Parts: sequence; structure tokens; C-alpha cells
Amino acid sequence: MNLLQMSLSASVLILIVIACRKFFSARIPRTTFSLLWLLAWLKLMIPVPAGFPVPAAHQLREKMPDITAALPISAGTWQTAGAGTDFEWNLLKILWLCGAVSVSLYIAYLHAASMKKYRTAIPLKESSWIPMWLEQKRSFRRITVRVSDEIASPLTYGIFFPVILLPKQSDWADKESMKLILEHEAAHIRHLDALKKLCLTISCVCHWFNPLVRLMAALACRDMELACDEAVVRAVGRENRKLYADLLVELEAKRAGIHLLASGFGQSLIRERIFYIMKKKEKASFTGILLSLAMVISCITVYGAMPSGTFSLNSRRDDPTLGGIFELYSVEEYQRIVDAVKADRGENDPDAIAMERDLNRLKADNGKAEYVIYKGAFLMESESIVVSFNPTIVMRPELVNRNVPLTAETYRNDMAEVAEILDDAIADGFLTEAQRKRVMDKMEENLAGIESVPVP
Repeated sequence: MNLLQMSLSASVLILIVIACRKFFSARIPRTTFSLLWLLAWLKLMIPVPAGFPVPAAHQLREKMPDITAALPISAGTWQTAGAGTDFEWNLLKILWLCGAVSVSLYIAYLHAASMKKYRTAIPLKESSWIPMWLEQKRSFRRITVRVSDEIASPLTYGIFFPVILLPKQSDWADKESMKLILEHEAAHIRHLDALKKLCLTISCVCHWFNPLVRLMAALACRDMELACDEAVVRAVGRENRKLYADLLVELEAKRAGIHLLASGFGQSLIRERIFYIMKKKEKASFTGILLSLAMVISCITVYGAMPSGTFSLNSRRDDPTLGGIFELYSVEEYQRIVDAVKADRGENDPDAIAMERDLNRLKADNGKAEYVIYKGAFLMESESIVVSFNPTIVMRPELVNRNVPLTAETYRNDMAEVAEILDDAIADGFLTEAQRKRVMDKMEENLAGIESVPVP
């Protein structure tokens, strides 16, 4: 599965999570959305199937289109594979790489500029009560508190050595407000939000062309803030919600510009945060629990049902030409072949009847390429016989007529034979090295799928 396919598959899941967030945001804990965003991220970044079957996936796969091979055909219906497709494919790779490098450099610049400011921060005074408060919140990572005159609102950064950065102009005498701020930033550290944001940044770099991925990153960051707000309200009690909301308003008024890799106190829309704080119930309702379970199960089902990177004998249709290496019959071309067979053998010939049936299926496809008939590739000709390669063994090996069952061992033998044919095709000028690699990669993908299917 290529990056574009992964991006499209994950986009479906992203849209579902966005819809759930839109309609059920106030009733569902933010930890639920963290799990849903994780599923979307995994779909974006890991080209492997979910690893478990789900009924919905089976039903989708039953509707997948068929790809079959033509019957033996006459000479001259083979394909000479040119270099044009490889050029187009490499051009797309270059464009993607340029975009990914540009986004990476931009994010790296923002990160470097922010870190330059952060390094000017000074340690908190030892006489402060804050170190003692942090000792009570101690976790497996040591938390450092520093003070900076380069920022206007508190933030947290660092994965292994987290730092809470406080503005120098903070009202240190207002101990209650400072405790609320520290509770919020400590929640970011407990939730590993710096690591989550790094993962989101990587997905934005890899899928820079997909606006839904950027939207996912923005909404996931907002949900991190809301999850920390939720944690603060739990820690200080519902009776202090108004005090905390007033503090949010005050800090939003002097919010600093904060980059993607830092967790800031004022990064979410203030209206959503205050609404969530004031409306959030102390305990999750029964309806909220049911909604959370339904959403998680639905997204896991979509995760398992959407096609992924490894081969499955019933998986979603790939490009049937494998990037232009193999050639397909048009309706007109195959009509001429069928007419020739009928004229030569008669309309009642079994081969002619079978080919007529295939022709009707090809017509019904109406150019959608959900049902195709391959031309023979890599023509090999002698004085008495003409042989061409059947692409079906690469594209849909389970449809190849064979005397023995399709197993990993028999398919390895097929791969060895195909490798020899491809080498001859390269020597004869029908194929390039890059195209040979693409064919063998596809067969390796098929082999992995065959090996993963349990033997009855």
C-alpha cells in the first residue's frame, strides 16, 4: 500500500472521529477521543492490517471487484513496457519528498526558534513552594520548573526531561491560581502530550498533502488541552470551576504564539474550553459510557475493515496494470478476438462461449476497471510457438488455474520462474529494472499474505 492509499484510508476514520467530536463532545471523556485519534494515527503511519478479523471487514471484502485473466490468445497481443510510467511515478515521489522536506524544515525552524527562547529561562528560586508541590506530584520522570521573560503564558515541553516554563511576570502571590496552572501543566506531562504532539508532527510531515491530517492534528491538540482541563477540575473540585475558567480568560488575553511541539496553557479556543469546564459533569453518565463504547467499537471496526498495506486474497483492488507494466484489453479489442475465435472454431466452441461471457462482463464494467482482461506480456517467439507471460500470477494468484493448491511453497516456485522471465524481458528491452522490482515486490506482498492465511 502506498502513502496515498494509507492517507485515504485514514481519512475515512478521521472524518468519523470529527463527526463524533462534533455531536457528542460534551458527553464523552476526552480520553476516549485520545484513543480514537490514536487509531487514526496508526492507520496513517503503519502499513499493516489491524491483525484481527471483524464482521464488517468481511462484508466489505465480499463486495470487492474481480480481476481475471484472458484465455490463451494469438500472437501480437503483448505489451512493450516503456519508461513513461516510471518517470511519472518518480516525479510524484520527488514532489512528495519536496513537500515533506519543506514542511520538516519549517517545523524545525519554529522548534529551533522556540528552543532558543526556552534556553534563556532560569531555574525557579529554591525558596519557592513550587518544588515542594512538585515533589508531591513526582512521577518516573523528574519535572523541572523554569522561569522566562520570553513567554506570556505557561507551557510544557520535553519528553524524557519535561520542563514547565512559567512567565516571569506571573502573579506569584496568587497561590491558588499558580496551583491551577501547575495542575494543568503537570497533566500534560502525565498524559505524555509532548510525545503525542511529536507523533502528530511526523504524520503532518508524511501526509502534508492531506488537509484532513492537519485538521486531525489541530483537533487532537485541542482535545489534549480539554483532557488537562478535565484533570484539573477533578483535582481541585467542581466548586473551583469558575475560578479556573476566569484564569483561562485572563491567560488567553496574553497568550503567546506557541509551536506544535510544545503544550501551552492557552492553545485551544477559549470558548470551547470554558463551555466544557462549566458543563462537564463530575461523573460520567450512563449515556456517556454507552456512547464512548459505541464510538470506540465503531472506529475499531472501520480500522479493521479499511484495506491496509499487506496482501489479502480478498483485499481491495490495486492498480490492475501495476503502474503501466501490464496492458488490458479494451472492449473493442477483445470483441475482435472473440469474433476471430468464433469464425475459426464456431459459436458453440467451449472456449468461444467462455470468451463471450468474459466479453459481456467487460462490457458491463463500462470502463470502471473493476473487471479486466489482461493481454499477454513479454512476448517470447520461436519458429513454432509464441508464448506470452500471464500477469494474473502477479496480480491475482488465487485465480490462476493450477494442478496443485496455492501455498507459500508453490508460490515461491512461481516467483523463481517469474524472476527468470523478467530477466529475459529486461534483456529483450520489454522491461526496466525498476519495473522488475515493482513486479517482484508485488509478489513478495502476495507471498506474505499467503503465509498469513491459516492452513485448514
